[in-house]
Amino acid sequence: MSGLILAVDQGSSSSRCVVLDHRTEPVAVASRPLASAFPAAGRVHHDAGEILHGVLCCMREALARSGADWPDVAAIGIAAQTETFVVWDAGTGRPVYPAISWRDTRTADRCQRLRAAGHEPAVRSRTGLPLEAAFSASKLRWLLDELPGARVAASAGRLLFGDVGCWLTWRLSGGAVHVTDPSMASRTMLFNLADGVWDEAMLGLFGIPGQMLPAVVPSAGRIAVTDASVCGGRATVGAIVGDQQAALFGHRCLSEGTAKLTMGTGAFLWCNAGLSPPGPAPAGVVSTCAWRVGEQTSYALEGFVPNAGAVTAWLRRLGVLGAEQWPVIRPGRLAGPAAGTWCVPALFGLGTPTWAPVATARIGGLTADSTGEDIAEAAMVGVAHQIVDAVEAVRGGLTGPVDVVRVDGGLARNDSVLQAIADLSGVCLERTARAEVTALGAGSLAGLGIGQWDRTALAGLPVETDRTVRPLLPSDARDAARNAWRLALAEVVGRASWPDS
Repeated sequence: MSGLILAVDQGSSSSRCVVLDHRTEPVAVASRPLASAFPAAGRVHHDAGEILHGVLCCMREALARSGADWPDVAAIGIAAQTETFVVWDAGTGRPVYPAISWRDTRTADRCQRLRAAGHEPAVRSRTGLPLEAAFSASKLRWLLDELPGARVAASAGRLLFGDVGCWLTWRLSGGAVHVTDPSMASRTMLFNLADGVWDEAMLGLFGIPGQMLPAVVPSAGRIAVTDASVCGGRATVGAIVGDQQAALFGHRCLSEGTAKLTMGTGAFLWCNAGLSPPGPAPAGVVSTCAWRVGEQTSYALEGFVPNAGAVTAWLRRLGVLGAEQWPVIRPGRLAGPAAGTWCVPALFGLGTPTWAPVATARIGGLTADSTGEDIAEAAMVGVAHQIVDAVEAVRGGLTGPVDVVRVDGGLARNDSVLQAIADLSGVCLERTARAEVTALGAGSLAGLGIGQWDRTALAGLPVETDRTVRPLLPSDARDAARNAWRLALAEVVGRASWPDS
């Protein structure tokens, strides 16, 4: 067996490796859980060493399960959680601080001060991103300010910064290659989206020494070679890409206007925006890089929801759901407060379009008869509404309609949540039949990077679906449900009005 691709999917709750054959079919899969730490309000960490160890174990185990060995590996494709980052000592390779998660909102106040000082328009115009704590720059500034000696060491090139894909590539290559790709760089608030380079004005605004940043290379190509003493064998790293961008590629959303929704720890709606940087996006919508292959860069619009599968984990910790139990949304329960128990589960703040770092949950409508299942159901209805908020906002930035969205992720296996999203948005959802769509995207890009596959052949592969969910809720009931949600949300975020969608 030869020509295999090791496709790594390193996410917020697990690390996975899928072995793909020459037809992009999965041959073997291995996974390891990844713990999250919550040391203080608004703070979310991972152990960077655990990230590396989990990925190495997954690669070795998946390769063994496939019955192959390192000489059979043509390339490795790495998809990783985007805004999460690591800072490490260039000499020892040791992280100087835990990996700070994209869910971490410790610098929300700092971002608010920068907005109040009038910096957000420049950030938006240069990077495509809202000035928010979800992105790396303000938290990297915090780390350099708080860690004794960090700023001096970073300015001298003794500390290195990288997203998780960059960190993994550096470690897998034995410290030989410090690079990232535009899809990852564009999530830092330090990268000029139109020019495709680190932005000097943003480095100055956030006080980031350019010496600690990785070089930016295409998403697909011969990026690095693994160190056999680290991995057990030598292979080409053929792709680095953000996990959401990889999922967009894995869904074959390769043409402008095609869209996907990944429902994992958070929910991420991405729409291919074509080969030119998008124009001004609607409030709360992110303009970003999807991938760069050769000299051609593809762009995307994103609607971001920080509260999706993480809400299910929260409900289990509260004890209102059993360890293996899933919340179910019953028919007729979408009208918010009018339907009884309601919940705004803004546990990690709110994303598109409000971007409010409220980091709380509000529950109402409880009675003596309310049950844990009622609370769980109300929380999932709140998740569905937040996702539809993102759908409506992204739709406002497109010239054409979004009639169909391709769906993947753990929460996408919950049929009742899918039906609620379809009903509240009026959009048809197509759930992929392939469980490893993010890995498929990373692996496909790696195959492109080494010339094993070509883009035309990949685009021609069928999109496999196992369920199509069409909206069933009448438009008047949909409008009533959405209006009730907006009232509840306005109460939580302390706003009397709602942005135009």
